This record gives sequence, C-alpha cells and structure tokens, in this order.
Amino acid sequence: MNGHSVAAHPDQTMAPPATVDALPRTVFQTLPYLMAYRRHFGAGRTFYHFRAGGAGAAFLMTRGRSARRLEWWGAGIHDIGAAAYDSPSAAQNLWTRIENLATQGHAAQLAQIPADCKLVDLAAQAGWQVCDAEACPSLILPDNWDDYVRSLGKNMREQIKRYPKRLEKEFALEYQLAENDDEVQSALTDLFQLHGKRWRARGQTGVLATPRRQKFYREVCREFARRDWLRLWTLRCDGRPACVLLSYFYGGKYSFFIGGFEPELLRWSVGTCLFARVLRHAIEEGATEFDFLRGEEEYKYRFGAVNRDYKTIAWFEDTTRGKLLQRRIELKAAFMQRVHQKFSAVHRSKE
Repeated sequence: MNGHSVAAHPDQTMAPPATVDALPRTVFQTLPYLMAYRRHFGAGRTFYHFRAGGAGAAFLMTRGRSARRLEWWGAGIHDIGAAAYDSPSAAQNLWTRIENLATQGHAAQLAQIPADCKLVDLAAQAGWQVCDAEACPSLILPDNWDDYVRSLGKNMREQIKRYPKRLEKEFALEYQLAENDDEVQSALTDLFQLHGKRWRARGQTGVLATPRRQKFYREVCREFARRDWLRLWTLRCDGRPACVLLSYFYGGKYSFFIGGFEPELLRWSVGTCLFARVLRHAIEEGATEFDFLRGEEEYKYRFGAVNRDYKTIAWFEDTTRGKLLQRRIELKAAFMQRVHQKFSAVHRSKE
C-alpha cells in the first residue's frame, strides 16, 4: 500500500459549506445528521472533515481501542457512505487523506460507495479490496401518479388500487403526515413500538430497540422537521397505529429509512396501502427519486425499484491485529446478511 504523508486533524468547527456546489449530496452527510451522530455515538471515535472541491466534503472517523479502523462518519447507522466524487483532482486529494488515515490504524472499511465513484478505481490501483456492497434498490419517479401506476406490473397495479378500498370497508382510516414536534415524537413512539413488536416475534430486537438509538432518531427527526426534510407518515385503523413509515426528503430525493407495522394487521397489507400514499405524495411534491436504501426486500421491487451498484473498499494491516479485525468484520457482515435474508423471506411470504 502506497501511503502519503498528509496532515489530517479531527474536525472541531464543522463550518457550513461555503458554496452551493459544496452542499452535501445525501441527507446523511448534512450537518444536523452528522453532529447528532457525534453527540450520541462519538465516544471512542475520532472524527475528520475534509473539503473535496466541487464534490462537496468527506466525513470520516476512526474507532476501536486495541485495533483502530477507518470508516465513514456514521457507519453502521446510515446507508450511503459517500457522495460520488466526480472530479479526478478532488477524488485524488481525498484518496491521499484516506490512505494516510488508514495507515495510522490497523484497517479501513469504507462501505456503500457508488460504483462509478473514482475512489473505487483509486482503491483498486492501491491494492485495496473492492467488493460489492449491499444492494440499494431505488425508483426513478415519473411526473405524475397515473404514469407511475402504469409502469407497475399488473398485480401491483391492482393491489395499490384494491387494497386501500378493502381496508376502508373494514376500518376507519387516517393517513397522517407528522407536521409539528408533538406529532413527530408521537409517530416515532409508534414506530419504535411497531418495529420492535415485529422483530421480537422473530426472536430479534431490531435496530431501533436501544434507548440511545431512539434518542438519536428523535433528535434527527426533530431537526429534519425544522428544515422540511422529514416525511414521517402514520396509517391508523380505527384510531390504532397500523403502520409508520420514516423517510427523508432532501435534494429532490426521498430516502426511505425504516418502517413498522402491526403484525396483527398483516393480512390487510397496511404497508402496501401506506407506501402507495407516500409514493403518491412524493410524486405530487416533485420528488424525482425514491431510494429504498439498503436491503433486497421483495416489496421494494414490486413498487418498481431497481438495484443501484455500490462498492465497499477495504484494507487490513498485515499483522495479527489487522487479521483479527478483518475476521471480526467478516463475521459481523455474514451475520447481518443472514438477518436481512431472513427479513426478506418473511416479507416475501406474508406481505
């Protein structure tokens, strides 16, 4: 590995980008998101902030005690690791800093990078591992709802028309988009309960179970709501929360983060009903893309999403610590893949 000596200092000020060109490409690289992560998960981590020319900025962190590794700032919480650094000079400048930080520790793993990002080529040239990252299905939205419905397969076209009508005959329905902080916090409470209830039924805790994560998402959603980046929807049946879907709307693109629904109402396809309402709202407010983020759950493809190609680049020091860290990361990745596959199978068979 060819390291370069470049001074890198932990960021302290996090000054806002100076130009429009430097605005973050994804909502997960905005200051409210990054700083909330730092407040809630910053113990034992060192954070770095680099300007990357017209491509915006790069945010990295190192963590670990006996074995330090370099990751994207927020790794393990958000889904998209980096913007696509299109400028060769910006990508090369950033790559020099990545190599320098990596060699100060024992490993580096930078996940979910767009496959066409120049960092991927630079990593391969430097002898880093380059592998496929977890799929991120995404849907390009047309200009109007009717065109979207016509683009779907026959079964899905019928379902998004028939299922809401069927539900209306059985329950008093309420579709609500959270607009003030009280509504946001109430909807999040419902989301945590519904998401946890479904995962506990499968012997898992789910990613929203811990108090620290719940506090983090409450803060993020509060800040995003202030900036009109939050799209938090609830479907109630007879006044009872049946489904909650959490999305972010930033830069003309929806990013669907997570959802939860009442397992007792599974046969009524409440998830399909609420997704149809959310997608229609996204089209009507001018969104051009609906990103379902990580995971190959079958329902995403029924709504018309197709996979985007993302890569993960990694380097491990040729020492005992580096090899042990590589093994630990590989075991964790294999476990998470099995969990996601199990989730996908349940969704295919029941929703």
